[in-house]
Amino acid sequence: MTAPRTVHLVPHTHWDREWYQPFQRFRIGLVDLVDRVLDLAEADPAFAFTFDGQTAAIEDYLEVRPEAEARVRRLTERGQLALGPWRILADEFLVSGETLVRNLESGWRRAEALGGVMPVGYLPDEFGHAAQLPQLLRRAGIGHAVVWRGVPAAIGHHAFEWVAPDGSSVRAEYLAAGYGNALPLLALPERLADRVEAFDELMRPFFGADEPLGMYGSDHTEPLPSLVELVAAVNGAQDRWRLRIETLGAYVAGLPPDAGGLPRWRGELRSGARANLLPGVVSARVELKAACARAERLLERYAEPLQALWGGAWPGRFLDLAWAKVVESSGHDSVTGCGVDAVADQVRARLAEAEQIAAALRDRAAAAVAAQVPHGSTAVLNPSPQPRSGLVELDLPVPGDWAAVDLELPGGARLPTQETGRGSDVVMARTLPGADLPGLLRRCLHGRELFGALVDGYAVLASEDGARRLQITVGARPDPAALDVGELHLAVAAAVAAAPEAAWELRVEAAPKRRLLADVPVPALGWTSVRPVPAGPAGGREAVRAGERWLDNGLVRVQVAGDGTLRIAGGGVELAGAGRLVDGGDAGDLYDYGPPAEDELVGTPESVAVACAERGPLRGRLEVARAYSWPAGLRGDLAGRAAERVEAATSTLVEVRAGEPFARLTVAVDNRATDHRLRLHVPLARAADRSFAEGQFAVTERGRRAEGGHGEVPLPTYPARGFVAAGGVALLLDHVTEYELLDGELAVTLLRAVGQISRNANPYREEPAGPEAPTPGAQGLGWREFRLAVLPHAGAWEEAGVLAAAERYQHELVAAPGSGSGPAGGEQRGLEVDGEGVVLSSLRRRDGWLELRLACEHPAGAAATVTGPFGRARSADLLGRPGADLPADRGVLRLPLGPWEIATVQLA
Repeated sequence: MTAPRTVHLVPHTHWDREWYQPFQRFRIGLVDLVDRVLDLAEADPAFAFTFDGQTAAIEDYLEVRPEAEARVRRLTERGQLALGPWRILADEFLVSGETLVRNLESGWRRAEALGGVMPVGYLPDEFGHAAQLPQLLRRAGIGHAVVWRGVPAAIGHHAFEWVAPDGSSVRAEYLAAGYGNALPLLALPERLADRVEAFDELMRPFFGADEPLGMYGSDHTEPLPSLVELVAAVNGAQDRWRLRIETLGAYVAGLPPDAGGLPRWRGELRSGARANLLPGVVSARVELKAACARAERLLERYAEPLQALWGGAWPGRFLDLAWAKVVESSGHDSVTGCGVDAVADQVRARLAEAEQIAAALRDRAAAAVAAQVPHGSTAVLNPSPQPRSGLVELDLPVPGDWAAVDLELPGGARLPTQETGRGSDVVMARTLPGADLPGLLRRCLHGRELFGALVDGYAVLASEDGARRLQITVGARPDPAALDVGELHLAVAAAVAAAPEAAWELRVEAAPKRRLLADVPVPALGWTSVRPVPAGPAGGREAVRAGERWLDNGLVRVQVAGDGTLRIAGGGVELAGAGRLVDGGDAGDLYDYGPPAEDELVGTPESVAVACAERGPLRGRLEVARAYSWPAGLRGDLAGRAAERVEAATSTLVEVRAGEPFARLTVAVDNRATDHRLRLHVPLARAADRSFAEGQFAVTERGRRAEGGHGEVPLPTYPARGFVAAGGVALLLDHVTEYELLDGELAVTLLRAVGQISRNANPYREEPAGPEAPTPGAQGLGWREFRLAVLPHAGAWEEAGVLAAAERYQHELVAAPGSGSGPAGGEQRGLEVDGEGVVLSSLRRRDGWLELRLACEHPAGAAATVTGPFGRARSADLLGRPGADLPADRGVLRLPLGPWEIATVQLA
């Protein structure tokens, strides 16, 4: 007799936390669902349920039902519930690699506290998968992944070996027919046996003789109350099939050891061969991507490292709160922007809160350093793990008789400055009767604040002719740190009482200040101090030169052409026509770009105006204003763009700084049109059919073709986070950006304006991706701003210093006014990391250790050297669990890294 064929049935729900409804509306249904799941599990030990690979579903429930935590823990410990390992099912391409790590860390920690972690990298509905996910899972101790979207046609088996760029791999289970492939089995319980046979036939091409996996659940679904009884009845009524109810973790744990021979796939999964990839989420609601990058950068590269090295007590709870906001916003229906406007508003608000916390912690660490720097000087901090210089802009009190200003470093070296503005000296001058003066002060002086500034000093003056004057000096920051305002009130009251009939002049003055730029060298992750001094001879100080239509710093030269595009020369190559703006129609939706059948592309401006805003010697700026005439929207039939036109004003601020081999661009657009896509084009220096995009701990190489096959047009538009390079040009990016390698050009999407979550008649996708819900906020109306930099270079990207340029572009120095009382400033190094292609991902405190995470983003590997104030070192896994001791020789750790390897070490 033939043994029954087992079908592994995994009851689950795919819980989109926020999507076509905002979070709180969805959560009401979630609470009902989890109430019933817990009841079913407690009523029958044969019942099992998998909570979608993310602890968010159970955490959101327990926030409403905290009394149920013991029930959840008991069922998880019994193996009936599977929790984690993620906190949120994130979009892997739209966040940093470090956010993915913190997501996994948070989910793992919470699942452990609730009874145990499902050690499976369950990733059911992400819009493709980043190349380094296998390494992240392996370094967290997870050997299995379960995926759906993005698996290429080359994988024809339900299991494959998924290999990261560094060579580490996991066993991946491909969800053939999706994460709801078994949902139809129980739609008609009386026909369950027939449906099992049809299900097995559907799965046979992928499973062969292997026992098939049936994912019983889908978006926001819950299992049948009679599931266990129904399955038992089917199993007892025939001998051909055996349905086994279990968690996904139990299914994976019961898999036989791989005998080898699994198909292998190396790198990212971004194919549309068997499921829609939905790549348009990269360019939907670009402002959310920018907000996410700001919050991530402030946390990863400012708040945590500066607090770890220079702060006081570790602000762990504040950092946890900020990271929770970022991770909650990273969901595949959140940062993607593919939900209703209310969801986008909530994501934006969460990211703003994270940014506020991180910025405050950065500023607090900078203030702690500035307390070691005397008044009148400025502390400058470097967020990079290498010594470097960078431009800082300071408001400094400067005597009026100084013709020009230098900044003096602690060793006596002087830095030239560029003046960009001066503050007004007189804030207020008014004559009034003496009897009115005390009342005016009571109304206007709030503590130390007066007219939006802080009182730094005062004098009550009387002349021989009987004139009276109250002279108050104010500033932006307290100088001195303490001042008794009560004495000011008493002094004024006494003076007025002595001459009650006299007229008084109230004069409020700000100390004369100048806004100055300087290129300041700072030690690695350390700080230095500068103080203003009269400038010496100005010879040889002109690092940046400018004309009416050109900028030059000796490394890169920019010339504005008649049509407003740029000729950018540097690194031995020249790019003509950079910054061309091209606008076309978009009849698609938040998931997929879809041009109308009769599209109209607009790339020629109606007018161009150029003005030189700054002429150096440290920073030069040109303002290029271009006006266009765009179609107002789409025609009623969506087949073409409307005849009605709207004016589109654009401004491109071109900036060249001393010592930088790239040109910075800030593009602002007054968008008055709907349903369109605006892209910026930059020419290549040489022909190229491959692009290289920095993302999550890796630089991914891509061609000009994308794989399709499921009814979605396979567009070769891809995400890049740090930079994208091709054919002798690298675009340094401010946030995750959609790009496409064209014939002789790179195009990046500045704005994709659409008005629906999903459009059933999307010209580039056959099946819906969601409801046809309106999203007027996704049209991006009003002023929009986009930043990037253009780096021309010869040779390959890894030979041209692109990573170093991106590090400088994305991480400005931090300045804080000195508040100490010492006689002179100082300078101090923090932690230095040396190694070609080695990038810093994280530096924080953990259990009394400094925890450092590095990634080698170089195809040849690197020898990293870490230098700093430590005497011990040990390795750690991705979740911070300590490993073997490492040899640390008097504050020096040498760490050989293979190509694309991620390493976490702890230092003390």
